[in-house]
Amino acid sequence: MGKVRKLNDSERKSIVSMFPQLGVTETARRVGCSKSTVQRVWAADGAGAADAQGACPGASPPDEPETTAERLVELRGMLRAALNDAPPQAVAGLAREYRATIEEIDRLEGGDGGDPVAGALDSIAARIAAKMPPP
Repeated sequence: MGKVRKLNDSERKSIVSMFPQLGVTETARRVGCSKSTVQRVWAADGAGAADAQGACPGASPPDEPETTAERLVELRGMLRAALNDAPPQAVAGLAREYRATIEEIDRLEGGDGGDPVAGALDSIAARIAAKMPPP
């Protein structure tokens, strides 16, 4: 078993603030501790802070998204930030989630047909299909 390093208060606060957005691995890398330490600190400090916010009935954070579209826009921002800091092996998965989130936002906002490139590609595909012999 490895050596246990005592975290100071600022490191613990950093873990609690970073973990929800960055995840266990990235938070551990930035703070310079193990993944299990991040999980342990979050269980002790982070979960309690989340419960304390919910203790007052009817009170919600003012910047909490209310609609599905707002939540997706918030997720898009988190994914964009995560893509900037992601290790190379995680970029493909994050990019896939980012594209799916953008497509869902477009679908919810009625953005179908708003992409000029997609319209041009559809037009080219239709012309090619018209020239092909029937099966």
